[in-house]
Amino acid sequence: MGGATLIQGATILGEGPHLDRGDILVDRGKIRRVGPRLSPRGARVIRSGGLLASPGLIDTQINGGFGHSFSETTPDQVLEVGKKLLSHGITGYLPTLISLPKAMTRRGIASLVSAARLKGGAEILGIHLEGPFLCPERRGAHRASHLRRPSLAEFRQYWKDAKGLLRMMTLAPELPGALGVIREGSRRGVIMAAGHSNATAWEVTNAVLKGGLRHVTHVFNGMAPLHHRNESILNAALLIDRLTCGFIYDRQHLSAGTAKLLFKLKAGSLVLVSDAVFALGAPEGEIRHDGETYGVSRGRVTVKSTGRLAGSAFSLLDGVRCLIADTDLPPPRVLHLATSAPARLLGLERRKGALRAGADADLVLFDKQMRVRMTMLGGDVRYEA
Repeated sequence: MGGATLIQGATILGEGPHLDRGDILVDRGKIRRVGPRLSPRGARVIRSGGLLASPGLIDTQINGGFGHSFSETTPDQVLEVGKKLLSHGITGYLPTLISLPKAMTRRGIASLVSAARLKGGAEILGIHLEGPFLCPERRGAHRASHLRRPSLAEFRQYWKDAKGLLRMMTLAPELPGALGVIREGSRRGVIMAAGHSNATAWEVTNAVLKGGLRHVTHVFNGMAPLHHRNESILNAALLIDRLTCGFIYDRQHLSAGTAKLLFKLKAGSLVLVSDAVFALGAPEGEIRHDGETYGVSRGRVTVKSTGRLAGSAFSLLDGVRCLIADTDLPPPRVLHLATSAPARLLGLERRKGALRAGADADLVLFDKQMRVRMTMLGGDVRYEA
């Protein structure tokens, strides 16, 4: 888009709990000014009275969508998914690779590295490796044959393959060799996350203090439950302030009461994720994919042979809508969980996740039903309803 653009008369999601009405001036990919009654000469005007302007949503755990799994896609197919994510208000994401044989993981990383260079879809902000260093007992839908013990050599190979794009890795911190991998990843700036784990609270605490563990993947899921004597990974996740927690809210992975408990205990340390899989955007029923048969119903995705949850068919925006409907949290608070919170986790808070002067012009206009009316990425309108 050439020249400046003025988004006029929107209700603006600020960095605090309050909403303000005003204008947003965008030019050369950046937000230049935010305030009331701006009138720059020559700017294209987008009248947005009655609409809510929000930073673009950022999904840090998404395995695929619209019939594709990132574990086995071409760069063009990744771009196709990225384009469709824009209609869900998602402007940035971490494509996530589940546990796979080493050769397949390397091919998946190479495909994502190539896809990150393509323009037109939501921005790839890094790669999330969910596995393969996971606990077999807590593997969920990950195949047991694809799990391996933590290996520094394997981690370093993935780091090299990712060409600086490896941004997050989920592993079980109690496994032999995990602490060394956590240290190495932390040293290289990778967000090391605990998940699909049978760790005790002591083992998690040790990984935080001695390895630099920072995050917990889909808290409550893929881990032992809270225990009043035998303290688990969940006890540590809820207690340690240094740990942020990703969580899925699709009305399947967590109940509304559990989500409310999370907000009481971890306010300011939560990041909403979708954990969406290939079934996002697919019709309900049985789907054959990557050698397995899955059932899809009301956003719930299960492996037919085991009945285990296998990610979600809900987008990050669906999670936002469900949280607003099911809890007493105001829309601004919920939107922060999907915008500023992931930006802060990724260390991108200076340019992502906020509508302020100097930030990237990644923003979404929502109507009163939280439907996307427009998505702008880097100052360009990439989706209009």
